[in-house]
This record gives sequence, structure tokens and C-alpha cells, in this order.
Amino acid sequence: MDISAYSTTNNLPHSGNLNSINESLASGSKINRSSDNPAAQAIITALTSQVDTQDMATRNANDGISLLQTADSASSSITDSLQRMNELSIQSMNGTLNPSQRSILNQEFQQNLQSINQVSDSTNFNGNNLLNGDTASIDIALGETTSSLTLPNLSTDALSITGLDISNPASASLAQQGIGLAIEQTGSARSEFGAQQNGLSSAIDNLQNQSLNTLATQSQLSDTDFARASAEQSRLNILNESNIAMMSQGTQSKSSVLRLLGM
Repeated sequence: MDISAYSTTNNLPHSGNLNSINESLASGSKINRSSDNPAAQAIITALTSQVDTQDMATRNANDGISLLQTADSASSSITDSLQRMNELSIQSMNGTLNPSQRSILNQEFQQNLQSINQVSDSTNFNGNNLLNGDTASIDIALGETTSSLTLPNLSTDALSITGLDISNPASASLAQQGIGLAIEQTGSARSEFGAQQNGLSSAIDNLQNQSLNTLATQSQLSDTDFARASAEQSRLNILNESNIAMMSQGTQSKSSVLRLLGM
């Protein structure tokens, strides 16, 4: 006579689910392999790519701000030179000065002209010249969109002040007018730098908000709900323990029957 009992503990009906729950609690992730939830895994992959794109776009925007700050700092130096040249031209127009004194003023005036060209020629960001006309614009990749940064030419030629001098009152008067226009042109360029920086800062805020929202969605899909997983772990443990108890009882019953039959 064949007497059967429950199978071994290796065949507990809830062991697979319990192993999955234990793995989820240990890793902190609901999905530890694609087979756990293929649809959710596909969504998570797409969201990860989206977050990576947003993070890189934020980095690009910050690089753009750094570029604009470099250009603005150099433009400030050019503005200082122009302001000093304006003072010198007005001083040279004063009738109390003699030609020798005007010559000394003109030397400083010419040095400032040279300084402006030195700054405009040497200002660069990662090899891109910013203020001498070599680079008219630079595109900043912001993921699905692009922001184009406009860069001015602040050389003495572009400012129309090349060749000016203040060696006499008449030329000093003409120089003073030209310098005034150059100051306005440089001021306009610096205002544009500020506006473009604000635009990139706004783009960064938007990208960071998008990234946070995307990460939150990704977290809901992938991160383990520890409270729910712990409760499920306890439930499955109880069920398995009950099955083990039933197996043990079945084994004991089989032994008793065999003893009664004298086997």
C-alpha cells in the first residue's frame, strides 16, 4: 500500500515569491531583472535616458553661463579702459594745458587703446575667442532645444576708436565723442551678456524641475516599498511555516500508520 505525504521544503508553494521579496528588500529595487516586470523596466530605461539628457543639458547651460561670465569680466576691463580714455580726452581739451602735457596724456590714451585690443584678442573660453569677432555666436545644447549665445566684437576697429588721439584740443574733442559711443556699445554688449545669463539660469531651473519630477516617477516604478514588502515578507513566512508544520504532521501520520501495520 502506497502512503504519500507532503513534498520536501524545497517545494514550498510560496518560496519563489518570498525569495523575490527578500531580494527586493536587500537591493532596494522592485525590479532586479527584466523578467520581474518587463513593461516597467522599459519605462524605467526611457526615464533614465531622459534624466541623463536633462542632467547633461544642465551642465551645458552652466558651461554657457561660465562663458558669458568670462566675456563679461573682460568687457568690464574694456569699459574701464574706455572710461579712463574719456577722462583723458576731456582733460586734454582743457585750454590750460601745454603741448608737452597733452603728449603725456596721449601716451596713456594710446596705451589704453592697445590694452583694449589685447583684452579682446586674448579673451577666450575653451579655445573659442569671445570678443574679437572670431566667434559671432555659440550654440548651447539644452536637450530638445538649443540656446544661441551672441558674442560682440569689442576690438578698437569694431568700436570705431582705432587711430584716435588727444594730442590737441580738436582731436581730443573728436576722441571724446568716439569714446562716448564706444562706451555705449560696450554697455549694450554687457547688458546682452546679463540677459543671456538670466535665460540660461531660467533654463537650468526648468531642467532641474523636470529632472526631479522624472526621478520621482522613476522611483515610484523601481524603488522598493519597504513597508509593503516587509508586510508581504511576514505573510509569506507565516504561510511557509504553516506548510512546513503540515508537512511535519503528514510525516508523523505516515509513521504512525506504518507502526500500526507492523511495517
